[in-house]
Amino acid sequence: MRRIGIQYEKELDSTGHFERDVDPAAAALAPLRHALKAWLESRDLSARSRDAVVLATHEAVANAIQHSGTINRIRVRADAEAQGLTIEISDDGEWRTPDDPPSQERGRGIGLIRSLVSNATINTDAGGTTVLLHQLA
Repeated sequence: MRRIGIQYEKELDSTGHFERDVDPAAAALAPLRHALKAWLESRDLSARSRDAVVLATHEAVANAIQHSGTINRIRVRADAEAQGLTIEISDDGEWRTPDDPPSQERGRGIGLIRSLVSNATINTDAGGTTVLLHQLA
């Protein structure tokens, strides 16, 4: 079964891996949140930590949808290990430097992401942008 907004959906597995290709459309965010939350519920994380990971991932994908200019799907991968989670969000769009300071209406997504998880890094090059999120167990 294909959910709206999700092109490729790897079954939930016991190996601790989650992977989705998400359409670059706002309508794809809710199905992604629900799938990620369901996967995280089988991990050894507090409810607060799970919610933070879902929100940080949502925000990173929303940023890719709104700002990267990509017309291709956004890849979301997550791996669970004993020490915590690693979530990778990647797109093939073009990086835009955020306003500093942010405007009153926008520009707080990266700060929000960094406040929600243990560590967040953003890597950009000509091939696109990759956001790496780490959440300690």
